[in-house]
Amino acid sequence: MPQIGWSEILVIILVAIVVIGPKDLPVVLKKFIQIKNGIKNYVNSFQKGIDDIVQEQEKDIKKIIDINPEEENKNKSEKS
Repeated sequence: MPQIGWSEILVIILVAIVVIGPKDLPVVLKKFIQIKNGIKNYVNSFQKGIDDIVQEQEKDIKKIIDINPEEENKNKSEKS
């Protein structure tokens, strides 16, 4: 993640004031924050979905590992 210093932030603010104008700046900032929060929520829900899938797969793998092959062979021989 890029690091931004105070001088860069000050330049960005000054350019925003000049380009957007002091009257419209609060509206633009509010819209920017809404978009940022929407993206953050989308990323969080995507990450949660991936985490759920991984947990489900881990449970399946654990079930496969926990299967005792001796019991399966014993059950097969009893059925025969």
